[in-house]
Amino acid sequence: MTSPRLIAAGSLAVLALLFTGCAATGTAADADTKGASAESAKPEPKAEAGQTKDEACEIVKTSMEELTGLTTVDMSDAAAALAAFETVKVSLTEASGKISNEEVSVVATGAADAVTAYSELITAITTDPASVDMTKISEQAATLQKSMTDLVGVCSSIG
Repeated sequence: MTSPRLIAAGSLAVLALLFTGCAATGTAADADTKGASAESAKPEPKAEAGQTKDEACEIVKTSMEELTGLTTVDMSDAAAALAAFETVKVSLTEASGKISNEEVSVVATGAADAVTAYSELITAITTDPASVDMTKISEQAATLQKSMTDLVGVCSSIG
């Protein structure tokens, strides 16, 4: 029998690799410049009215970059993998709440919702091994990847 922890860790590993392309950035200098802007946008508690698409995308960029960090997590350790994915989930959810630009908000919220749903599915698998449903995992992974692709499509400066 396949271990549910291996399935969960494997699922997270596959997602991390899939998102590496989605979250890739431009040059190092470009990343440093944009990273500083994203950090200055982080402390804002509420989304600003009249936010431009670029400003909204900059808020999301940090969360997308955290996805690439998943590739460095030891995926054989399901608890560590889940903790890392949880960090990304919280970051993307918080970022989407700061976005007032309608075009970006729709896809950022969709991505945050998909990350949340996938995280809940993987958590359920690790806590209740009888709940393993490979079809559901595949479907949710596809939904999650599509939501990230949509986000990168709107925020072309991310990918």
